[in-house]
Amino acid sequence: MHDILKAAGAGRGQSILIEGTAGMGRTRLLRHAMDQAGEHGLHLLSARARASEQDVEYSIAQQLMAGARTLLADALPGPDGPAAPPDPWEAHFNCPAPYAAHPSPGAAAVHPLARLLSTGTPLMLAVDDLQWADTASLRCLGYLMARLENTPVAVVATVALGETPGDPVLAEVLSSFRHRTLLRGLSAEDTARIAADAFAAPGLDPGPDPDATDAAPDPRFVEACRSATGGSPYLLEALFRVMRLHGLRPDAEAVDRIGDLAPVEVADTLLPRYDRAYPGAAAVLQAIAVLDGSATTAMTARLLGLDPLGAADVVDALIRAGALTGQDSIVRFARPVLRTAVLASVPPSRRDALHARAAELLHESGAPAERVAAQLLRVRSTLGLHWTCAVLSTAAGELIQRGDPDRARAYLHRGLEECQGACRGKLLRALGRIELAADPAAAVEHLRRALALEPDAACRADIRLCTAHALQLLGRPEEAERVLLEGVAEARGAEEDAADVLRAERCLLRELNHAVDAAVEADCAGAAEALPPAATATPGERHTRLSLAALRSSRRGEERDRAVHQARQALQEEHVSLDWRIATRTVPLQVLARADELDLALSECRALLDRARAEGSRTLLTIAHSMRAEVRYRSGDIAGCLEDARAALEPAGSSPSGHWSRTGQAMAAVVASLLETGELREANRALSDFGLDADVPEGAGFAALLFHRGRLRVACGHPQAGLADLMECGRRLGAAGQLNPSVLSWRSEAALVHAALGEREAALALVEEELARARRWGGRRATGRALRAAGLLAKGLGGEEALREAVEVLEESAARLDLARALTDLGILMRKSSRLGEAREHLRRAQSLAEQCGAAVLAQTARQELLAAGARPRRPTEVGIDALTPTERRVALMAVAKFTNREIAAKMFVTQRTVELHLSRVYRKLAVTGRSGLAEYFARPESGSAGADLPECAAEPAAWSGARAG
Repeated sequence: MHDILKAAGAGRGQSILIEGTAGMGRTRLLRHAMDQAGEHGLHLLSARARASEQDVEYSIAQQLMAGARTLLADALPGPDGPAAPPDPWEAHFNCPAPYAAHPSPGAAAVHPLARLLSTGTPLMLAVDDLQWADTASLRCLGYLMARLENTPVAVVATVALGETPGDPVLAEVLSSFRHRTLLRGLSAEDTARIAADAFAAPGLDPGPDPDATDAAPDPRFVEACRSATGGSPYLLEALFRVMRLHGLRPDAEAVDRIGDLAPVEVADTLLPRYDRAYPGAAAVLQAIAVLDGSATTAMTARLLGLDPLGAADVVDALIRAGALTGQDSIVRFARPVLRTAVLASVPPSRRDALHARAAELLHESGAPAERVAAQLLRVRSTLGLHWTCAVLSTAAGELIQRGDPDRARAYLHRGLEECQGACRGKLLRALGRIELAADPAAAVEHLRRALALEPDAACRADIRLCTAHALQLLGRPEEAERVLLEGVAEARGAEEDAADVLRAERCLLRELNHAVDAAVEADCAGAAEALPPAATATPGERHTRLSLAALRSSRRGEERDRAVHQARQALQEEHVSLDWRIATRTVPLQVLARADELDLALSECRALLDRARAEGSRTLLTIAHSMRAEVRYRSGDIAGCLEDARAALEPAGSSPSGHWSRTGQAMAAVVASLLETGELREANRALSDFGLDADVPEGAGFAALLFHRGRLRVACGHPQAGLADLMECGRRLGAAGQLNPSVLSWRSEAALVHAALGEREAALALVEEELARARRWGGRRATGRALRAAGLLAKGLGGEEALREAVEVLEESAARLDLARALTDLGILMRKSSRLGEAREHLRRAQSLAEQCGAAVLAQTARQELLAAGARPRRPTEVGIDALTPTERRVALMAVAKFTNREIAAKMFVTQRTVELHLSRVYRKLAVTGRSGLAEYFARPESGSAGADLPECAAEPAAWSGARAG
């Protein structure tokens, strides 16, 4: 553009046509050129064509002549100016040959422009939206452009692609332009710049995190906006206005909202424009917006009741105009945001009618059930058609297979609105099973309604099974058992196989809930031992019976190898549905973890998480994260344990009434992890936020919470309160016949507190019992922990022997953290015995293991003992990424991911002030300034050793501090 204007100013006439679809910025580029005219010595004459003035003769010419009169009045004295020699413009411009047969404006009308041209004044003629210019003005412009050679004139015009009527005069004029440029969508860089400008507007609320206001738009946001708008500047700016209206920011969280935002002003502007060019275009666009992915030209014509050939002409024109695109006979919007805007502009009553008619047409044409169901879902009133229920049910099944239970749930809810017949029970049953993936409470409600409508005995047994699992997930085991018992009584005789399945499931849930008593012991023993032949049993029945047998062996602390074998067999059973044994799916993993098969348990946890994501099951994700948190803690992966535990807790929120059965297990993992990192205040705050700092609910998962809360209270200097929690944990386990110390080593923990309080006899009794039971079970971790406690309580040579044996046993396990504890205690004993060389050897290894585990408190204890033993250990890391605690690292990564302080606090169940303090420590340790510096730091590779922070509560008494705490 610069070169063209420069050439015109030098006397070499030029012309350029700016082409582009609606909204691509043609007018903006033209105005930019108009602003540059003066820089090249060109006087500006401008005109804008309007569709409403297309039939007004010389409307464009008159606009240009008005500007010419102004220039003549400013530049030439007198009413007519000085006399000038005759000029070809003066003689001929008033009758623009070769169109002499057509009416002309006369010499007086054109005279000002002719006179101005005759003076040789450098001019820029700018015409916007040339497609709407009147024919007479087009003839004048064509006449002028044919005579631009060696004149100081630049003609710059814009035209909208696909909106040009079939006018031969316009076509000839467009072909006369020497230069033509086609505007395409904006690049990612330009989109990001426009987004940054749009969201940095004065007075815009910066949101809850002021640090985030200066950040560049997220690349994912930029790409989503480009995809939705096709890079159209007009559509981008309209989209950003709607986003600001909804309080959205240009970040990753806004990406999922973009498709739902409807800038209606876009439809109000473009629909009349397209309709003027191609009558009926607005209705066609509305129909295609309604059909959404199912729009063929023929289907669009049928939906609107139009002639197919006429509709095809309009569709073809809209494709040329860039509004639509056609591929594989399906017509779609070229820019998704335009579809959203068009759909939002349709009045609700007409939109309902169009969706209802579209559903009928698609069903008649044999379209896939999901396409038909998508239309039905958008109709607000019920249709009462006999086929709707079957279509919605089929579509829901297809979505479940693809791992999209949320949309499947919506289809089934719609089906319940449509269906009042015999199929209603089937829909309720399917809905209840799906809701197990996200909302067990809703699942219970729908399954109970389905049970009331279901006559078939086998189906009723299946409904009861799903209901029991939902109640188990909600932490209501008594209700779950009652549902199963009623099913056993109901099925006995009529459906004996179903009765056996329900009986076995009841026994498994009782084992899982630590609720076994003498009344059901024999019944459960029979269910566990009478494994059905593989040829006759379902995968679910085999999974239940094998899990039950393995769990019973684990509870009693007997037959470890057999329990492991049965757990492995249970894991091999095929998962056949989304809700498949959802409340007991991790039972085999629990048995493997308690049997110290940690690598296999971890691998199976990963597989379960992958399946949960593929199935779209938030419930299963919660269960799998909770289970993996326990496995990671047992193996000594503190950071991983904390990550999984918090992921498991997110769906539960901070309301005690929202506890699922795994909330206690996940909270126990949070407390245990924070204990190891020394973040004791955070651990107490987490308990308080979940209402678990006082009474702890009954239930299997909450025994572990009592265990680790007791350890936390001891670490914070409250041994009596801690001992009370540990003993209550033991009481609950004992009442359920849970004898295996591999589940929770509450006896050894309580023994150490008893000893610190001077109650040595009670301490020794507890340790002796735990060691005997651990040896009977054969688990190395449980045996090593019991031996360590025995070594700490024993005096003289007996203590050393027990600690050495603990180290030997734990060496052969995957429990790195427990090995580090035993090595630390053995090193301390060696130092006190003046065997400093051996002490340093054990303590160095203990420090290394503790740092690898992320156990900052234990690592610090080992280092202090090394100093006391005369070693010169390396200084603990105080700066760099290895200095961050697991919580600080998680906060840092969430900040880099552009979560606000408020969002981080919500996800971590802490206050915003706590997040600010964590970030301050992160900035100091990493030597960065603000979030921008943090992002730059994590963008480059860093290395270092694991660091250690001191505990955040008062110094602990020596008897239960450091290595001796847990």
